[in-house]
Amino acid sequence: MLKSIMMVTMLVTNLNVTEEAYNEYLDYEIVSQGIVDEDLAEVWGADAMVDHPYTIMQPSSGEPVYLRFIEDEEKMNYRPMGTHGWNSTEILVQNPDQLATELESSAFEIIGMPYDLYPTPDAPRAMQVLGPSDEVLYLTRIIPEGSGFNLGSAQSYVDRVFIMVLGGASMESLREYYKSAFDMPVTEASDWKIGVLARMNNLPDDSVFPLALVEFEENFLIELDEWNNGDTFESRQVKEGHLPPSTSMVSFSTNSIDQINVEWKHEPQSIDAFPYNGSKVGVTVGVAGEWIEIIESE
Repeated sequence: MLKSIMMVTMLVTNLNVTEEAYNEYLDYEIVSQGIVDEDLAEVWGADAMVDHPYTIMQPSSGEPVYLRFIEDEEKMNYRPMGTHGWNSTEILVQNPDQLATELESSAFEIIGMPYDLYPTPDAPRAMQVLGPSDEVLYLTRIIPEGSGFNLGSAQSYVDRVFIMVLGGASMESLREYYKSAFDMPVTEASDWKIGVLARMNNLPDDSVFPLALVEFEENFLIELDEWNNGDTFESRQVKEGHLPPSTSMVSFSTNSIDQINVEWKHEPQSIDAFPYNGSKVGVTVGVAGEWIEIIESE
């Protein structure tokens, strides 16, 4: 039932700093700005977000997959890759090694230098960074025809979001939720060493984490990670009336929102603001505390 990733929403502590960083170093362009109005906050079930300023940015490729940054200083207990929910936004890039050099003295902090994900000539090559508000980005090169999931490759130096990483306490619950709530195909889980995740949480380098994938027809994936290492990870706290801090919410398109049987935070309704453009919108919360925005599109 989920067709594509349309937008990733992140709460940031300084909107101007964020805009400048993503424009200067990742070549993202501002396509819309405004303040959260009452209609949108009502759909979200987040009335305290009214009047918070936001910016929507788009990759230079022109792909209609957006980053929405909303200014909100409250971080609660969020720490990068340490609380359940949406944790990492993975973006297609053409040359992670060159990009790593360019980011060395920037508003982005490199937390994982470029490396091949597995030892084959056509392997994806990825690096990880923290953005200005400690949001986690994976910047990944996939060579044309280099993915078994029909993910495409970067059409500009830094291109669109193509994978969202979700951390939760139970792999069984994560897999079952995306299969039952959205009728999506989900792979079996397998154990992976995720070096940056282990380092960020002071875990042994050889720590393994169960990982599965929610598959779309093309261009996108959701990576499901089981983070259940004693007291290392915890549920992300959300201030009353606000969106979750940092990587906050992911917007997905669907053909018919009425066919989706979930518990909505508010009855879905049409929203005029960009990029909804009059589409019906609803928000639900998944089993790991992840906020999911569903946008009806033809």
